[in-house]
Amino acid sequence: MQYNNRPVSAMGAFAKWVVVIVAVGAIGAVGYFLIGDEVGKPPKLHDLPNPVPLQQTTSVQQTQPLEKPVYDEPVPDPIPQPLPDINQSDATVLAALKALNVNGLVEMIIPQDILRKFVRAVDVLEEGKIVQDYRPIASPQGAFVADAFNVKVSGGELGEQQEVEQFRLSPKNYLRYTLFVQVLSGLESDAAVTLYKRYYPLLNRAHQELGSGKGNFHSVLIRAIDKVLSAPDANGDLLLIHPKVYYEFADPALEKLPDVHKLMLRMGPDNAEKVKATLRNARAKLLRK
Repeated sequence: MQYNNRPVSAMGAFAKWVVVIVAVGAIGAVGYFLIGDEVGKPPKLHDLPNPVPLQQTTSVQQTQPLEKPVYDEPVPDPIPQPLPDINQSDATVLAALKALNVNGLVEMIIPQDILRKFVRAVDVLEEGKIVQDYRPIASPQGAFVADAFNVKVSGGELGEQQEVEQFRLSPKNYLRYTLFVQVLSGLESDAAVTLYKRYYPLLNRAHQELGSGKGNFHSVLIRAIDKVLSAPDANGDLLLIHPKVYYEFADPALEKLPDVHKLMLRMGPDNAEKVKATLRNARAKLLRK
């Protein structure tokens, strides 16, 4: 989980993120979490002897690699007019997204190469990764927030106790994701699913252009949703270390998680549960015959 200490502008260029994931369709907002976070002050944790991290209570599920499932592609409803060429589709896609009347959606979208950016974001999300450039949406406002606190440890030359500064993920950080979660919740509607199906031929074409060899885009999208849904739930404080420029999770098991799972932890338990509930509903609608 790496975050640098460069400032980010409002809705600016995540995001040093699951986490997702914006584009067309019921789960277009999965792209909203392809962002990252920025941090503040220099490290102090390793300047003192023998710091003792607090116990981490977050559980991490261990799973064995399985063969990737393949899903039938959606069949779009008959349309009154042909789809635009993908190279000239931005204006049409933006208008269609605006018609969904999801507050904040259109303002988040970076309005160039919308479909290609969304497809690329979903393609890497299926692997648990987060795009760092060529993103479909802007980053959340503000910088990553960590709270500092002191603990007493033994380790002085005479065995005396010393205070060591440690860090934990601040609840203030959760607020950065509130708008993204709200937008995502508005994209599980039947209208959004219909829109996804309408533009699916262009989305699948954009995916074929990537040459990733993962099969049809619909299968990749469902697997990307499943990747987000498999993120572990956080219990208690999430401790951090600041060894160099970037914060990391103090628990090595958490630090080894896929980027999108770490993003789900960073957005806080309430936001993460709302994201999962929305994606479960969207997944069911996307697979409905």
